[in-house]
Amino acid sequence: MDLTKQLKTKTMKTIIMNNGRIENNVELHAQHQGFLKTILILKNMKKGLKLIALVVLVSIVSQSIAQTKFGIKGGVNLANMAFKDMGDMTKKMAPSFHLGGIVQIGVTESFCIEPGLFLSGKGCKMETSATNSGVTITGKSSILPMYLEIPLNAMYKMDLGSAKLEVFAGPYFGFGVAGKTKVEYTASGLPSGVTLASLGLNDESNSIKYGTKDDSDLKKTDFGLNMGVGFESKSLFFRLQYGMGLSDLSPVSSSDNYIKNRVIGLSVGFLFSK
Repeated sequence: MDLTKQLKTKTMKTIIMNNGRIENNVELHAQHQGFLKTILILKNMKKGLKLIALVVLVSIVSQSIAQTKFGIKGGVNLANMAFKDMGDMTKKMAPSFHLGGIVQIGVTESFCIEPGLFLSGKGCKMETSATNSGVTITGKSSILPMYLEIPLNAMYKMDLGSAKLEVFAGPYFGFGVAGKTKVEYTASGLPSGVTLASLGLNDESNSIKYGTKDDSDLKKTDFGLNMGVGFESKSLFFRLQYGMGLSDLSPVSSSDNYIKNRVIGLSVGFLFSK
C-alpha cells in the first residue's frame, strides 16, 4: 500500500474513533442534562409543596386567629380529696371558688381548643370523734390549698339553634401558691375544771407547707383531667365540670396512702366579641 492510501486509512480510522468519542460524549452530555433537568424538576416540586404547605398553614392560622375569642370565667368549687386510708375519719366537701381567663382558639365552626389560667381553691374537711367515760371529744380539720391552675380543654359545640351545647375535656396543671390548714376541737361531758387546753387540744390555723419533706402538708404540683358540659348563648355560658386529680399529693410517697384532688365546678363566663 502506498503512502497516500496509508494516510487515508489512518485518517479514516482517526475520524471514526473521534466520531465514536464525540457520540459518547454527546450521549453522556445528554444524559447529564437530563439528570440535571430531573433534579431541577424535583427541586421545583419540593418548593411547590413547601409553598402549598405554607399557604395551607397560613390559611389555618388565619382562620384560627379570626375565630379566637377571649373570655373570663368564675364560679363555685365543691372540693374534696381522695385518700387511700381515712381510718375512722369522715370527709366533707369544702366549698371554694375559681376565677380566671380563657382563650378559645377555633379550629372549625364546631371545634375549638381552650387554654386558661385560673386561681382555684381545693381541699376537703374531715371530722372524727371519740367517747370515753361519758366524755366526747370531736376534732374537725380542714386542708384548703389554693392553686394557680392551667387547663387545656378540647371542646365540641353542638348548635341547638338559639344556644350551643358544649362538651369538653382535657388535662390541667396546678401549682400550689397558698392555702390554710385548720384544726378545731369541741367536747361535751368534761368534768368541772377540765378544759380542752388543759388536755393539750388547742385550735390551730396555719399556712400550708408545700414540699416533699416530712413536715410538709402537700406536694406543690398537681396534674389531672377535667371533663364537663355547658350551654352557650351569644356571649354568655354556663358550665358544670368535674376535675379528677391524678397526682399523689402526699409529701412523702408511700404505698400505704395517697391524696388526690376531686372537684366539682359550677361556673358562669363571658366571651368578648372582637
